[in-house]
Amino acid sequence: MKKIIALLFLTTAVLAATAQGGHAPMKFSGKSTIEAAGVTIPLETDTVMYSGSNITLPEMRYNNFVIPSFTIHGAEFSMDMSTMTVTFPEQQFMEVITVDGVEKTITGASLTGSYTHDAFNTFKLTVKFMYGAMPMPLTYSITAYYIKDYTDKLDVSIGGMFNYTAANVTYSVRTYPDGDNTLLDVQVPSYQLSGTPLGNLTIGSYTVKGLKMDESKGGYYRDYAADGLSMYFKSEKDGVVGMDADYVMSQGDNNILVTYEGKNIKVTNAFHPGAMPFQIVSTFPGVGEATGIKQVDSLQMTVDKCYNLAGQRTTGNYKGIVIKGGKKYYQR
Repeated sequence: MKKIIALLFLTTAVLAATAQGGHAPMKFSGKSTIEAAGVTIPLETDTVMYSGSNITLPEMRYNNFVIPSFTIHGAEFSMDMSTMTVTFPEQQFMEVITVDGVEKTITGASLTGSYTHDAFNTFKLTVKFMYGAMPMPLTYSITAYYIKDYTDKLDVSIGGMFNYTAANVTYSVRTYPDGDNTLLDVQVPSYQLSGTPLGNLTIGSYTVKGLKMDESKGGYYRDYAADGLSMYFKSEKDGVVGMDADYVMSQGDNNILVTYEGKNIKVTNAFHPGAMPFQIVSTFPGVGEATGIKQVDSLQMTVDKCYNLAGQRTTGNYKGIVIKGGKKYYQR
């Protein structure tokens, strides 16, 4: 029951943000593929950004060829208000980005996708495009799930004897399906602590993947001691640096528990950096900040978008060669 309530809350929060017209881009993460010349490269994790009609794709690598991250502006879409599902119909696009001072044209032959307000807020996208003078088209596909950010203070206990607070830290949580199960990925943030017995500490970020519902613990749990995760840890006291490296967390208690209660989330993380003899326990109570897509603008869906040869949107007063619907026209 708690699991169902938590998922319903996540869906309701995004729906409310959508109706209010949020401004911050939404983050989605999931598995993707890059296909070129009949070769498909699967990627375990990729992140796309979505805000209104703008979609930002991540950096892509094909052999030794690198395509930098770029944003598709003004993608046409429709929304089913009964299901709050955004659909991107088959369409073309054009963008221009600057790489090392050189302009590169991205010609999109096809873009299709959808954003569904299901329990996981699923974002699907397939984009076929040419980048600069590359000799072949590339197809990028992804099925991704919403990453929700929670910002609040963080209470930290070192060795059960010394307690500290870090303000305004942000945990990022992704919920996604795995067969009949629901899993969570949690990005633990970086933060700093002052005046500890080891001096001023800097604790780095890392991500724990695959938390499963554990009814006995009342939330999503994972023991990650065997996951091979590492974290950056630095201590500095009286101007002298002590620990300053990435340390594997493989000894002692290294586990994380995420619980939901209403609109609140609680993250309890117990860990040992390297061979440190004492345990650090952080407790995070956070409330998700409002975020979401912009409201559907009916004019956006009906007006054909024009671009000049530099990939910039033009108005009806523009004179010269324009690209409209993937084709060139001369506008007088």
